[in-house]
Amino acid sequence: MTRQHLLPALLALAAAFGLTSNLEAQQGSMSARQGIDAVGAQFGPGAVQWLAEIRGRSGIPQPNSWEILAYNDRSPGLLHKFWAGGGRVGDAGADDTRYPVNIPVGYFSANQIAVDSVAAFTIAEGEARKARMAFDSCDYLLRVREYSTEPIWRLELLDPRRQLVGKIYLSARNGEVLRTVWIYYNNTGRPQIIDSFAPTRPASTTSTTSTTQFPPTTQNPIQEPGLSDSTGIMAPPVAPTFPGAPVTPPVPPAPSTGIAGNSIPSPTFPSNNGRSGGTIPPYNPGANNMPAPIPPTTERRYNDTGIPEPPAIETTTEEPKPPVEVPESGGSSDRIPPPPIPNS
Repeated sequence: MTRQHLLPALLALAAAFGLTSNLEAQQGSMSARQGIDAVGAQFGPGAVQWLAEIRGRSGIPQPNSWEILAYNDRSPGLLHKFWAGGGRVGDAGADDTRYPVNIPVGYFSANQIAVDSVAAFTIAEGEARKARMAFDSCDYLLRVREYSTEPIWRLELLDPRRQLVGKIYLSARNGEVLRTVWIYYNNTGRPQIIDSFAPTRPASTTSTTSTTQFPPTTQNPIQEPGLSDSTGIMAPPVAPTFPGAPVTPPVPPAPSTGIAGNSIPSPTFPSNNGRSGGTIPPYNPGANNMPAPIPPTTERRYNDTGIPEPPAIETTTEEPKPPVEVPESGGSSDRIPPPPIPNS
């Protein structure tokens, strides 16, 4: 019995068991490439020479019909709609809703489709199995990749409530999976999204100079040394923890000779500028490498702040000079005669 004779027998057997509608649906379903060929056979090859988009909805696994958007230079909107499914094709008329706002990404020909919708669904099903994602139906979209002539598939996987659970982008030229997006729903109400194109956080590397890492909330245990605290510099050694180990006594800090934590000695000044009752020790020229005493003629005094006062300015007294006699003045130089009065 040939295949042509076997099909009516299967339909009769299915009618006896009430399965005629399912077999007719399977017989009427077609792939995207078959839908394009059917439209070309009905309206001519030029009607589907350049394709903008092909859509199919509720594929289980293939949709019942395909919507084909093709280029038509005689249409005011440059696009024309066709449909194919169930063994039939139809003309949906010119499309003027895309230009100039929602223009197609590009155009492709049917000869560029090497991966048909059946193969695309098989690839998507394998990706969903690896992601442990269950779905009930699939929506198809075939268009070109942006800024290229490569046709790509976008498959949207839906659960029984028509809720999106995954998106898969793959090449219709070689079947390469370009991108996957999975949506995992939980009890919190906010789904967890896994995107293969999302930036990944770089792995933490251990520094070659330091192997100790501190969390952001932990303070650095190394204490900064201060002017009046040398615990960060002269820290006592840590006692060993194993039994029988010798215990090293802590090293006491060196006595300070001036400012705490500094080796520069503190300067000394005379007490209250020579006055008694002060707490500062008297001036000692031979101690702490102080300079030799200043000669008495240029001796400098210290005020209460310890800053030397400037030397006193020496003043000399001059003897008064005798008055200079001015001839015919009738007096001394201390009195200047008035100017002569001119004759009128």
